[in-house]
Amino acid sequence: MLSEKKSLPINELQVGMISASNIFFEDKVLLSDGFAITDSILYKLKRIYIIDKVEVYSDTDPTEVLRIKSKTVNEIESTFNDFSGNLATIFNTMSILRVPAIEEVRTFSRRIQEEFHSVGSVIRNIIFYGSGNDQIYRHTINVTAISYILGKWIGLDSKELNLLTYSAILHDFGKVKLNKSILYKKGKLTTNEVEIYKTHPLLGYNFVKQIPYLDPSVSQSVLMHHERMDGSGYPLHVKGDKIPRFAKIIAIADLFDQVNSNRYSKNINGPFEALKAIQDEGYLKLDNEYCNTFLKGIVNYYMGENVLLSNNQSYKVIKIHLNDIAKPLLIDSKGFLDFTKEKDLYIKKLII
Repeated sequence: MLSEKKSLPINELQVGMISASNIFFEDKVLLSDGFAITDSILYKLKRIYIIDKVEVYSDTDPTEVLRIKSKTVNEIESTFNDFSGNLATIFNTMSILRVPAIEEVRTFSRRIQEEFHSVGSVIRNIIFYGSGNDQIYRHTINVTAISYILGKWIGLDSKELNLLTYSAILHDFGKVKLNKSILYKKGKLTTNEVEIYKTHPLLGYNFVKQIPYLDPSVSQSVLMHHERMDGSGYPLHVKGDKIPRFAKIIAIADLFDQVNSNRYSKNINGPFEALKAIQDEGYLKLDNEYCNTFLKGIVNYYMGENVLLSNNQSYKVIKIHLNDIAKPLLIDSKGFLDFTKEKDLYIKKLII
């Protein structure tokens, strides 16, 4: 139970305490409300950022803190697989209703938000497992997780986070209306199949907008989650500020799952090239401000991780250059490896 709050000096903070408000530095969210303080965050608060006090929950159940701290990637994987099955049941039920209801989605949203406090494990899980060939249910769980985390980093309030979560859960509902031979076709789709595939946002929108009392921002975000800032998206080809902010967030989360599931249109060699792909899309196609917030937040969870290189040697990540995000500074027992000077090597995977 998280309710009472207290303000503590930096030197009294402990790993596992839960922040009770967004922690800002230079107008950027360093740690969002409701997230556990990690070793990395505590180091930054003490050594890098000039912040006197931090508001935390005073009555956090110690067993809950331990659960948040110790949630493993494998535990998250098991939970996410269960959620994928649950979502399939919810979508199937919704599909046969003449007037769809939101209650099941609302209940499901509350359940999955509870899991997203283990931010590091959630992110590592998606990097490690992706969503494989499941382009609807597991993909949706991953996108919802990242959308919620990014929404926290941006500073959305609780109502906005709920609406964002509904939007992410429902963003690909239209895919259940597509022919499975198109959705799971091996190899390149024909021009006609691509056009059919691109109808899924509109199919989802036409269904979701019928849900009584649901805020229209949700159906609008379902409709426009594939729109791009330069007008190159679909189905409406709108640009910039005409794209709802929830749709902009979902677009980043959607791409993050794609590049970690080997479904990106270009060849990606490992998790750092995946970040580079997101950064590149952020210049013209994605919301640049949201994209930068995402990248600055997520690199914290790559720091200190062990990685395997294309030459099968392992190193630890000790520094990431945002201006050259695919080339971090690494270290092993022999010393440093400045990846910016290595042209033929790439990072194959995180070692979890």
